[in-house]
Amino acid sequence: MKEIQSINEGTGTVVFKDGSSVDHKQFIEQFREFLQHRIAGETIVPADMERFMRRTSGKSLSQLMKSKKMEGYMEGSSDKTLTTGQKIAIGTIVTLSIVGVIIFVILRNQGIIPGA
Repeated sequence: MKEIQSINEGTGTVVFKDGSSVDHKQFIEQFREFLQHRIAGETIVPADMERFMRRTSGKSLSQLMKSKKMEGYMEGSSDKTLTTGQKIAIGTIVTLSIVGVIIFVILRNQGIIPGA
């Protein structure tokens, strides 16, 4: 963190002890660079928030964030394939179901289970 040496309110400039200085316009540019890709992987700057607040209500920005979050989730989960364990589990369930139906039909045909 830089230590401030002096602040010139007339020109709106801040001078630091290491000799560097920043004015209001440079501060805004650096702040926007800092905010890039900080919220939901998107570039959101204060102008975006003002636009959403003016357009409808305060819920617009939160809805945008929710949609960006869901969009990221869908992109992350859409290209996944089944793992070996999942394939084995599905195959086991299908096999047990088929065996169960075969056993039911055999028992019903032999008269052990009364048919409808």
